[in-house]
Amino acid sequence: MSSAAQQLLRSQRDVLLVWTCEHPTPLLRRLRDAGVLSHVHYLSLLECSSSNAVAQALETVCATEESSRGFLQVLKEVQDYYCDELQVWVERHCSKREEGRQKVTAVKVKENSKSLISKLFKGKRKFSVSPEVKVEDLQNVLQKPWQSVKSSHLRTHKNTLLERTERLTSYAEGGRQVFNSASHIEIRYTDLFVTEDNESFDNSQHEYFTLASRRARIYAHQACQRIHPCSLLSPQGPTGCRPKRVKVKGIAGIGKSVIVQRLVYEWALGKHMREFTCIFDLRFRELNIIKDALSLLDLLGDRFRYFKTVLKDLLASPGSLLFILDGLDEFKYQLDWNTTDRDIDVDSKVSISELMMALIKGSLLPESSVILTSRPSTDAPKRFFQRCCMVLGFEEDQLKEYIIKFYKDHKVSGRVYDYILGNDNLFVLSFIPLYCYIICTALAEFFSIENQAEDESQSLEQNPPTTVSEVYYCYLFTAAKHHALKGKAERNTPRSEVLSLVRQQLINLGRLAYEKLLKSKIMFERQDMEHYGLAPEDIENTFLSQMLVPLKENTVQMFSFFHLTVQEHLAALYCAINLSKQEDIIQALDLWCFGEIPPPSTSLSPLLSHDLHLGKTRVENLQMFTRFFMGILRTRIGGQLNGLMLAPLEVDVKEEDLPTRLGLWFQAQFKERKLANQTALNLLHCLMELHMEAATSRAASEIKRLNLFKIKLRVVDCAALHYVLQFSPHKLTELNLGYSDIGNRGLNRLAPILHRCESLYLRYNRLDREAATLESAVLKSNKCQVKKLFMCGNNFGPDGVLELWKALEQNTTLEELYLDITGITERGTENMVDSLSKNTSLKTLTMVGNDIGEVGKRRLRELKCRRPELCIIGNFVDDQGLLQAYLDWVEEIRADQDQMDSVKNADALHSILKGLRVESGGERKEGCKEDNTTKALELETKILELLNCPAHLAGVR
Repeated sequence: MSSAAQQLLRSQRDVLLVWTCEHPTPLLRRLRDAGVLSHVHYLSLLECSSSNAVAQALETVCATEESSRGFLQVLKEVQDYYCDELQVWVERHCSKREEGRQKVTAVKVKENSKSLISKLFKGKRKFSVSPEVKVEDLQNVLQKPWQSVKSSHLRTHKNTLLERTERLTSYAEGGRQVFNSASHIEIRYTDLFVTEDNESFDNSQHEYFTLASRRARIYAHQACQRIHPCSLLSPQGPTGCRPKRVKVKGIAGIGKSVIVQRLVYEWALGKHMREFTCIFDLRFRELNIIKDALSLLDLLGDRFRYFKTVLKDLLASPGSLLFILDGLDEFKYQLDWNTTDRDIDVDSKVSISELMMALIKGSLLPESSVILTSRPSTDAPKRFFQRCCMVLGFEEDQLKEYIIKFYKDHKVSGRVYDYILGNDNLFVLSFIPLYCYIICTALAEFFSIENQAEDESQSLEQNPPTTVSEVYYCYLFTAAKHHALKGKAERNTPRSEVLSLVRQQLINLGRLAYEKLLKSKIMFERQDMEHYGLAPEDIENTFLSQMLVPLKENTVQMFSFFHLTVQEHLAALYCAINLSKQEDIIQALDLWCFGEIPPPSTSLSPLLSHDLHLGKTRVENLQMFTRFFMGILRTRIGGQLNGLMLAPLEVDVKEEDLPTRLGLWFQAQFKERKLANQTALNLLHCLMELHMEAATSRAASEIKRLNLFKIKLRVVDCAALHYVLQFSPHKLTELNLGYSDIGNRGLNRLAPILHRCESLYLRYNRLDREAATLESAVLKSNKCQVKKLFMCGNNFGPDGVLELWKALEQNTTLEELYLDITGITERGTENMVDSLSKNTSLKTLTMVGNDIGEVGKRRLRELKCRRPELCIIGNFVDDQGLLQAYLDWVEEIRADQDQMDSVKNADALHSILKGLRVESGGERKEGCKEDNTTKALELETKILELLNCPAHLAGVR
């Protein structure tokens, strides 16, 4: 029958709609996968209401016999997601034996005069279904194994998980109206970069800075294998064994919970991880509510009540179960990983912390699988896991995809993407999904509003943010304007009026954020909120919904800021509002930057806690907060906090304005303190956020040398360096950026100030030919003051080095040039002799670890003849001091895993080995001192031990 399927669906459309509209996603996804629906049409249906989506899908598939048959085939595949009546219908109408001769039997639908679909669309009337299904047909279906009691519970479980996971909250679509929406996960979700984690975490730093360092090393040396989230439990290594325990680590806002949401969604759809009969997803923030001892059966029975009668059956086959434990860092109970495991089972009543420990460590249900997510600051020991992963956020392509999905208007998304790409401050933040969300929200109106009045050209809405502080302030203002006012203000309402309406809430919220930040507390109970004058019931109805995340479980409530940096920004705003005396601001900076607690008599006391003790770790964790504070001070000085201020800024007794006073403070820090590397960098960022030339010039005058050795620098860090140092009136004695992974982009950001550095250290910085060309331009400049240039461990190659030789023809300042392990080949020595013969300033040249061949060595000897005063070191064994320096360096690497990873992946150690190898036949160079030979052998041995490879592979890759 040529139109049997088509005729069947048309006659049964209303009742199929009733049966499937409550959970349409499994049906729609399978229709797309089967090619019955196009991908574009599928995505458009996901944006419709459930009933509309199914109705439109049915309308589409009924158009042809082929698509109707495809629909029936898909319906057979997804029938387990739907009611028993639908499964009976599928048995009767979709059986292959009867497909060609089945008589269409209408299913009666009780309704009044209007069609069922119209009722569903309007949502005004209820309906009931009375299918012509015999009782024995239903019993026959239910007796089948796949329709057992357990299967009906799993159907409920999967549909419940789908309801919980198929929506991602979004804010600001980029049009004239800004609103909250919950877009389907398949429309909003952007894949994340996940890789193996082989590093320990230094919790003395703000976690964002540590992640930036990790990403720099990963991207620099491509020493990673990307892991798709759905493959976290896939077989690995040569054994092909599946890991049972997997840890996923990542900083706040990096997307761990979204990855978990996507995993659960895909399993509930039956698309991935089908080897698991059941997934139990548990959130640690919800487990905080549990105070009494309980068993695993109690916990799961309460969390998944529809499973209560079949839990023992499910837990009897633990090998088919997956537990996803999300957010260990939010767990308020202490976990002692070194305690002896007790023998407990699923019935044993223990504390919630002991129960979680037993699941994670595998002493309870060891055959089951576990995925644990956590921030690095609350890490679980690696010994309990077979796979450890790190979430690194977006790559550039994923960033672009996210922005396109965020804005419905592609013109807007293109303009925003270009703006972010061209702004170092925003670009380096945007790889973290939640930062990206905040940035996109803050930028939404700037790039979607066309013709603003000329007299508003200086308003907030006309000047897109450029610094981190400005981005967060725009986000806060946008949230307040569009969510707190609820029609009380038009677009042109003055900023001061908008802020005055939410002043008390912001003050209360900021005080909570600040006082808890000083105690490193990120989770708050209901009484905490009420103590600070915040009504938890107001969260959903005000701009607080854009700041706080509530957790409700029965009568217990807990809260947190949706991102650590939101808490830090609001804390900084609170302090900037409350501090009006210049001396108070200075004492506050001493407290936050160096842990110096002012005397109790100070007027700063409202910002101090009675039990405040700021150790080194807490001070370093306040670095982002201090940057926000400086940026907000600038906003306050510019009058953009009018409506929030409690009192005007006071002028001190010397009648100096605040920018001058701040400049004197920064000047004193660089002049009088011996600043740690990270602290110095933070002060530079604070100056960039303050962005006032008067203050920056004073500080820059005291910066005569800057050592950021081994501090992993992002492009925005280089931007901060450039911003401050451009105001320096003198040359820098030393700028040490060794092992900083700045790359070409970072070096380019620093280019305008490089000529003023007497000693410039750029060792191991992922620099290539482009960087060599840039440095050549610096050397050619008639303003160049560089005397020592350390370029070891970069990959300039022959073309890059040829540019350097040419630049040295006219340079008259450079005295020492270090080009060890820079990829120089024989071709890279072509113009060396002629160029350096014309140079009169160079006194030392090192080129060890480069494969320049016999011709290159001959050219070095010729250069030595032409320039006898030039000290040339072309072999390791030529110079005992150089050998000792490399021996010391190898010892450094042994003690520093970060450096080991960077260097090993850059092939530097193998390059050194190659330079130490015998030229031909195994003998050392003639005329070489015995001490040098001994040290060379010692260096070779230690490198081989470090690389843990046999001697016959030395120098071979």
